[in-house]
Amino acid sequence: MLGVGWLRKIVGYALAALSIGAIVWCVVEARPVTTAVPRPAPHSPSLLETYGLQEHTPRTPPELVTEIRVTDATDADLSAVPQGKIDERLRQLKIVVEHRLALDSTDPQAAILRSEGAFPDDIQGFTDRQLGAVKAEGGAVLAPTTRLAPVLSTSGERTTIRFTLTLLRQIEQDELPTLDLLPPTAPGAVSEREITVISPQWVVFRADRVTPEREEAGRLDFTAHASPVRLQLAHKTYGRPDAVPQDLFSWTPVLSVFTAIALTVYMVRALGPIWWRRRSNRELVAGVGLCAVALAVAMFMADMPYLGPVILFGALPVLALRHARRVVPGPPPWSSMDALLVTLIGVLVASGMLTWSFIHGQVPPQTLVVGTVTAALAAAGSAVAFGGDLGIPVLIARMAGVTAGVAVGALALALWVRALMSGGYYPPDSVRLVLALCWSLIAISGAAVATRSWSRTAIVVAVLGSLLLLGWPTEWLDTGSWSVQPDQQPPKSPLPPVLGQPLNEVTRGVLGLLLLTFVLFVLRLRRLGSELSAMADPAVQATVLVCLMVLYLTPRAEAGSSVIDLPLPSLAITSLVAWAAASWLLSGPRPEIPEPASRLEHRELIRQALHRRLLHVSEQELYRLGRSRLGTGEITMEDFEQQRLVLDEALTRDPPHTETAFASSAGCSPWHNGLAAFVVSVLLSMPFALIYGWPSGVELTSWVFDSRFLVALSAFGFVYGYFYPRIRGTQPVTKALYLMSAALVTELSAYIPALVDPDIGGWDKLQVLAIVVGQVALVSIGLGLYWEWRIMYVAGEPWARVRNIRSVRSLATPVVAVVIAAGTAAATSAAGNTVDRILKGGSSTSQSPP
Repeated sequence: MLGVGWLRKIVGYALAALSIGAIVWCVVEARPVTTAVPRPAPHSPSLLETYGLQEHTPRTPPELVTEIRVTDATDADLSAVPQGKIDERLRQLKIVVEHRLALDSTDPQAAILRSEGAFPDDIQGFTDRQLGAVKAEGGAVLAPTTRLAPVLSTSGERTTIRFTLTLLRQIEQDELPTLDLLPPTAPGAVSEREITVISPQWVVFRADRVTPEREEAGRLDFTAHASPVRLQLAHKTYGRPDAVPQDLFSWTPVLSVFTAIALTVYMVRALGPIWWRRRSNRELVAGVGLCAVALAVAMFMADMPYLGPVILFGALPVLALRHARRVVPGPPPWSSMDALLVTLIGVLVASGMLTWSFIHGQVPPQTLVVGTVTAALAAAGSAVAFGGDLGIPVLIARMAGVTAGVAVGALALALWVRALMSGGYYPPDSVRLVLALCWSLIAISGAAVATRSWSRTAIVVAVLGSLLLLGWPTEWLDTGSWSVQPDQQPPKSPLPPVLGQPLNEVTRGVLGLLLLTFVLFVLRLRRLGSELSAMADPAVQATVLVCLMVLYLTPRAEAGSSVIDLPLPSLAITSLVAWAAASWLLSGPRPEIPEPASRLEHRELIRQALHRRLLHVSEQELYRLGRSRLGTGEITMEDFEQQRLVLDEALTRDPPHTETAFASSAGCSPWHNGLAAFVVSVLLSMPFALIYGWPSGVELTSWVFDSRFLVALSAFGFVYGYFYPRIRGTQPVTKALYLMSAALVTELSAYIPALVDPDIGGWDKLQVLAIVVGQVALVSIGLGLYWEWRIMYVAGEPWARVRNIRSVRSLATPVVAVVIAAGTAAATSAAGNTVDRILKGGSSTSQSPP
């Protein structure tokens, strides 16, 4: 047996060496992909080919005259624009372009417009190809470009076709819009264009590639040839000051520093002293700190472009996996079927990369096929040789499949690295894919540490989230993302980073770490919130405050805008108010509350409270009706005293603080209560998304940042449920009123600049207050009523025993909630564009493509 074992080892090592040798052979034979796959040159069909007409020789060459009229938009021009898009503080610009094409009456273009009908489906392509596109850069698009039906007029042997299109833009008062006049692209199109720009309220102060034929105030005539023309305009009332006065002091950086200090302090407290005593955690902090310093240096050093990705997508994942392996108890519960599934996915990805290598000729086809087959079969044979002693054929077969897949993946990865380092062509989506998979290791490790367990669901969510972080669906589905020119560079992120602007992979990874930190804090709350003792833990309270401060870092951005345009270092203001309000909400005087250990015990406490309420009501009725009954002789004084003594004795026998049963956790864990309150708050605040708009963004970080307003107010609801026994008050509705006070102060702090702005009318400010107060009051009071019902439901008692619909006093709170909802709806429907702009963040810097 010893000889057979040694023979198996020799064969196994030999086959493993053969597999590695096949991979090395393919890498050595690989060559840089310096030229694209030969493809036929793109053929731009002529107008005749497009519509299937015969060649035509014109008697007189066609002539094209273009008139561009730039004016300030009037109310009639803006009648079709939604009021929420119009900002009266900005300029509304109207650009009308009229093309007049004169040609022979027998020209195919006239025949096409008469018979085939390029309008309306192909009118944009027809005019851009035959007449040249007109693009307006700068400002926001108020409405899509409209194109009127072409008008044909024929006189004798000459036909004139008039095309009219209208553009509406909204720009800043000091913005200088630009007009790009592109030449026609269709074969046989007009080579010369006579262009007239009429701008009575605007001045054309810059004209590239233009020799004016007539130039005066409000008018510019010139002839354009095959090259594009760029015009830049300035309003006649615009004047650039010699010096812009700067404020000597600004609260924004000061509050930003305070916010950063508060977040840092509470993050340290959120981890707790026990966490800091563990050596593995201190080593993790030291390693992350060194990586952060090196990453910060790498982001500002242009001569070391690979240092940042190596640190973020190489060193940090290794550090995170090492820490998770040391902290999470027990080995990962992976099975051989899990390994086979992951291997299958890896083989599919590797096959895509090897297909790219085959198509682009990175490796000779025969070499690639032979090398791939040899590497896979040799690796599988090596696994069979080493696993022969196991004696389980199914397990040996699975090992062979996994090792074969690993060999194919290693070959694809090696060829990808060769293509990436050679400086030639490479598929950029593959770079994004590999970096996303590397970054997902950080998320997987973080989720395992936060929950103290390995989870297949966490792995799937982490991988999908990483793919969205490194590439938005529009980027993954880009048709040109798998072939790139050698000189194409990735987008450069601004420093400091600006959400909504193009971000490179390193910046996206760093922002993803911030989002991951928030998610891990929430997962930590879920783990710690399984016990009632979590409510009294200072680390748990600090964790909740950190999450709340992050959600309230800034006011919301303008809804419907794809660009947030917000520098990250200036995040501040409202989070400080949220911190103070939540701290006040949790720090008030509280009576001693006996916490039920189970729902059965909670039921007994509720029944005692209901019994004591019944005795108090009976005592009140005895005194209220006793006077009249004594006066009429229905009862004697002895009977009255006897009834009073019986009630007093019953009240004395009952526990004195049974009402605190409505202030307890109802036998549920803090996490369960917090999650229930959060879901109800989200449902109650969901209708207000119609006011603020749905989240939008150009990539995951900006989308998540823009979606905070959907959960920011609901986060106060989470605090209400998670720390319900600690909230000020002893009844659900009373606690909800305290919650409304804290949330209202926080929400209103985001609108202080608008509320103190002298240029905004008092009626508009009153509408803003009504909508914000209505939203907060509706969510808070609705949550309080739901919590009252929930306490009774958990106890198995009907809600009517505490809130009787026949009692005016019991109906007061629900009626107030309905009135608030109706008032908020009325204020919303009556709100104008100013109120709409204030509620959506007041941003006027959103840019849209021309």
